[in-house]
Amino acid sequence: MVAEIREMPDKDYFALDAVDQSALKRFMVSPLAYVDYLEHGLDVSSAALSFGTLAHGLVLGTGGEVALKPNLRTKAGKEEMAVLQAKGVTVVSQDDMDLARRMSKMTAPYFQAIPGRGEVAVLADDPVSGLALKGKYDWLPDGPDEDGVLRIRDYKTTADDPRDFPRVAARLGYHIQAAFYMMLYRLTGYEGPIGFEFVVQEKKRPYDFMVWRFSEGCEEVSMASEHIAQALDELAAFKRDSPDGWRQRMAGYGLDKTPKEVTFTSWQIEREYEEMEA
Repeated sequence: MVAEIREMPDKDYFALDAVDQSALKRFMVSPLAYVDYLEHGLDVSSAALSFGTLAHGLVLGTGGEVALKPNLRTKAGKEEMAVLQAKGVTVVSQDDMDLARRMSKMTAPYFQAIPGRGEVAVLADDPVSGLALKGKYDWLPDGPDEDGVLRIRDYKTTADDPRDFPRVAARLGYHIQAAFYMMLYRLTGYEGPIGFEFVVQEKKRPYDFMVWRFSEGCEEVSMASEHIAQALDELAAFKRDSPDGWRQRMAGYGLDKTPKEVTFTSWQIEREYEEMEA
């Protein structure tokens, strides 16, 4: 695959036989988790996925057709729903539509002020493992920021406090996403300074947002890059050693079943004692 940057609908993007950051993070959990992801996708409700599609479309000015959910208690409503689903239309409730519109009023101007394109696919082959890679960027700027760094942007909505994003990022592996996307963009031949930015918006009033950044050389990204390289190497080995049966073979490698001792960090233990003394 020749490295390329192009716009494509989600249906075509997801159909590409290439490794994305979500799949790779599941492989880092276990080969079994990776196979499960390929077969079932992320374990997220359809309502949450629909809202995410709607919010991204309104904020970034992208996305496909969206319609309000019909009344499924009627025959006509059920028939209308079947037609919408067959056409691939994103169906949302009136409440979600109103919420996404209120949220987009806060964040859309931020993205509109950055010359670039939304929902852009980047495709390339990893030169080490040989695996085909893909990523879909929420916002790819036309050029570097004023400080000379080209920052790939990603839009996140959260039910948590946006100030807690570093904790959430560590738990959900957003540093891996950032490292993967920067690595993938490097494969297109870009040689200038590069960074990654999360625009994190709360889903409750006042729908405010914060901007959190990873630089290419920071410790978190360097650590994630090592994990990515190792995971790609191991994934390639599975496919190379079992070209016709790698899925079946990988399905046999789940979580480690060896019994392990429960241990707390020193700060967790100190907090427990402090709470008892209080």
